[in-house]
Amino acid sequence: MKLDLHQLKDVAERALSTYVQSVVGLIAASGMTDLSLSTMKLIAISAAPAALSILKGYLSSILPIGDSSASVIGAKPTPAVMPDEE
Repeated sequence: MKLDLHQLKDVAERALSTYVQSVVGLIAASGMTDLSLSTMKLIAISAAPAALSILKGYLSSILPIGDSSASVIGAKPTPAVMPDEE
């Protein structure tokens, strides 16, 4: 099963967000501890959670769980709005 454009954008946004959060978290952790990581190691290490985010988003979109988004938890359907009758 293939992802449609909306699902692909959703997975890409989640992966990018995970990547940025991982980089910022590692920078913060290295500043507060004796953790000494070079910039290239930070970039490489942060790619692993982002790759897992892509895999999770893809599987959540194609498996019969949740809804068609990249989330495992299905969103509540929005009620249809009826136009006012005059």
